[in-house]
Amino acid sequence: MALYLKVFKIMVKRIGSPAQERARAAFKAGVAFLVPINGLLKKGWADRARRKKSLSVSLALGHVLHTAIKLVDGQPQVDPSKVLLSEGTLAPVRLDQINRYPDRIEVLHHWFRPDFIAGDDSLILCAYQVEKGYAFINEQLWKRQEGRVIVPIPDGFQADGLYLYLMITDRNGHKYGRSQYLGYSTI
Repeated sequence: MALYLKVFKIMVKRIGSPAQERARAAFKAGVAFLVPINGLLKKGWADRARRKKSLSVSLALGHVLHTAIKLVDGQPQVDPSKVLLSEGTLAPVRLDQINRYPDRIEVLHHWFRPDFIAGDDSLILCAYQVEKGYAFINEQLWKRQEGRVIVPIPDGFQADGLYLYLMITDRNGHKYGRSQYLGYSTI
């Protein structure tokens, strides 16, 4: 009988206050947004995680919960424009143009040669489809000095709308800059 009561207590859902329910819903929305891009988050937040002695995904989730959650019709949703895929001190790029073609997305940027920016920094373009839970990144290595980055879109995914993020990393892939949200891209 005592075992039955223990199992019953575990099975009964705890009813929390409305604030607790909102916090749980916000947490679920944040986790659901970040799970498909977990690998990118581990790399992009790794440097800060080492300094803070924490997990990179936890820091990214904390940022989402703190800045990117908004209420829509009483339900928490993630605002993709406020999500950071990477955090760091590398200088961002200045964008010129974003072109969407049926088979690829091309981002053109302006590169100038100041003393504090290395031309061999690598660029990562992430095209993320939130509702279906997949993301594409460029397989080819693009450098800052090339002035562009291209991500191919495979067949079957070309009609989907994609959120675009640009990440920058040093030549070794250890240090990152703050990711840039480029917008929502459709054909």
